[in-house]
Amino acid sequence: MASSRQQILSFATSRLNRLPLSVGHRGASEQWPENSILSMGQAVKDGADGLEGDLHLTSDGEIIVMHDPSLDRTTDGTGLIKDRPWKGYIDGLRSKKEPHVPVPRCRDVLAFLAQEGNEKVWWNIDIKMNNSPALLFSKFAKLIKDHFPDRDFSSQIVLGLWHPKFLPAADRYLPKFSRIHIGFSLEIAREHFPPQTVDGYSINFMVLSTVEGRLFVKEMQAAGKQILAWTVNDTIEARECIRMGIDYVLTDRTKVLGKVLHEYETLGKEAVDKKYEDEVFNTWSRWGRYAFWRTLIWMFLTIKFRQATEQLNKEVDVVMA
Repeated sequence: MASSRQQILSFATSRLNRLPLSVGHRGASEQWPENSILSMGQAVKDGADGLEGDLHLTSDGEIIVMHDPSLDRTTDGTGLIKDRPWKGYIDGLRSKKEPHVPVPRCRDVLAFLAQEGNEKVWWNIDIKMNNSPALLFSKFAKLIKDHFPDRDFSSQIVLGLWHPKFLPAADRYLPKFSRIHIGFSLEIAREHFPPQTVDGYSINFMVLSTVEGRLFVKEMQAAGKQILAWTVNDTIEARECIRMGIDYVLTDRTKVLGKVLHEYETLGKEAVDKKYEDEVFNTWSRWGRYAFWRTLIWMFLTIKFRQATEQLNKEVDVVMA
């Protein structure tokens, strides 16, 4: 049966010469407070085609946009988000990074997407494994129904899923929304997110740049799936993404990636490749650094995946009224 989901990853207008599209990782987060409306707006000004952000539920049921499960690193508040209320606490916090902006709610980002001129800006929501699938997605669906009853966001939102336990909840509460698997392990991607279950794969660039990773890119693109690479802040890595045929590049440095893509658009691939023909991607120092971080992050995320599996297996499906 054909999927009724919006094929959002084909929604954005392709660049010339089959170049990847730019996605602002937590907005233009190198320069501005991450996940803030200010950061997202600047990413769009820098030429980003899409945005990426993370959701968490507060103790009083508000969905806020923040990467960490705690408030400590990025705000002047403390504690776990799930243990702190929006009203009377989080709503008064400000980012540690200047210019010290408020913490955005999910509804604030939806309002940003609904603004005139942002119709083709899309949002890749990173759904962390510590969330409750049914609770988060049912509240998200209700939020849209209550605050944006005449707006169809299915052409602007991609659900990014780390764990397969979120697939049934996505089918139940947000069936029209496109979804991708976010991950660091090709084994998990193949075993738990076969092509028929998702519309694409968002995989760490260090993993995709391996021999196995490059084969994965070709295999999944041949199956009609889009490939996103995260997080690419180095211009050499950005040009390697283009050589690999990556479809979307997530970056903290939206202005820098915009300049890289603009150079290809104006000069053409052949001229740019010639300009950087002495640029070497495969160096011992790079592969040594990649190997170290791949091993460390793989161990950490594998443990997190197993812990999440145990927790999610215990979860009772909560149906929102």
